[in-house]
Amino acid sequence: MMRHVDGDSIRKLLDFKLGIRLSEEAFRLHSSNQVEQPLRTIVRGSENELLGVMPAYIKSGHYQGFGLKSVVVRLGAEICGPSHLGSVLIYDETGASPVVAVDAGAITEIRTAAASAYATSLLAAPNASRLAILGTGLQARAHLLAMQVVKPVNQLSIWGRTEAARQEFATWSKRYCNFPISTHATVAEAVHDSDIICTTTAASSPILTRTDLPAQCHINAIGSSALGFQELHEDMYEHSALFTDCNRSVLASAECVIKAVQKGLLPAPEVGTEIGTLHASHTPLNEQPVSIFKSVGLAVQDLVFSREAIRRRLFTCHCPP
Repeated sequence: MMRHVDGDSIRKLLDFKLGIRLSEEAFRLHSSNQVEQPLRTIVRGSENELLGVMPAYIKSGHYQGFGLKSVVVRLGAEICGPSHLGSVLIYDETGASPVVAVDAGAITEIRTAAASAYATSLLAAPNASRLAILGTGLQARAHLLAMQVVKPVNQLSIWGRTEAARQEFATWSKRYCNFPISTHATVAEAVHDSDIICTTTAASSPILTRTDLPAQCHINAIGSSALGFQELHEDMYEHSALFTDCNRSVLASAECVIKAVQKGLLPAPEVGTEIGTLHASHTPLNEQPVSIFKSVGLAVQDLVFSREAIRRRLFTCHCPP
């Protein structure tokens, strides 16, 4: 019998402090060739709607085994309910049923923001404290919480497409922050003095350009993980240090990177430095004033986070999920 771990359970079992450690492990496994992981398969539906399928096998270590993520993503202001619907299927987890279905929406929410937090801990200035978040949805909220785990955030600037969305996010944020929060009608205003910038939108054309940036900052770009979406203008990569979750995946799915390669601003196929090859002891990691972590999401992250959630569920409940 297939068992299921729902989203509410996952959010209780996995916090961002743990998620940062899991991110480090997932990226290390990927960059040390311990994962069989083809490029994701994308099936397009109507506008701003797609199905992603991401299988993988972890060859060794604590999280060894097969898994498969299947998720429908629906983006846009008119969408009601969750943007990500699907499951991560985990096979042959000791003590559980032969197949366990883990809520893909909750796993994606936590692992994506945790990955950005891990990158921020390595790449942003030690005293980085001024945070700008572009976007007002689920990932914007997750990134606000995750950034506070790794940096002494004392200022938040928000940009969203509508005043209503900006104010709703600001109101929500006040429950989790005891520092100033400002909302802005333009991206340039939101980021002009920020140390850390998180782009979490479903933009189909660039919202952030090089001229918008302060002299020094770190950027987590997570909102455009499939062709047809683009948050960063390709000029962002000129005189910047690019770090990726996976060079091959980014070069296949991130339009901003693809266009930067076409313009000669980035080399191919090694467009950037994979985050899994870095370690906190390697300092300085970045000699450029602007660092960019471009992630499109990897199946190995979903497998590591899902197996950890199953094991914690087994431990707390003393019963199969």
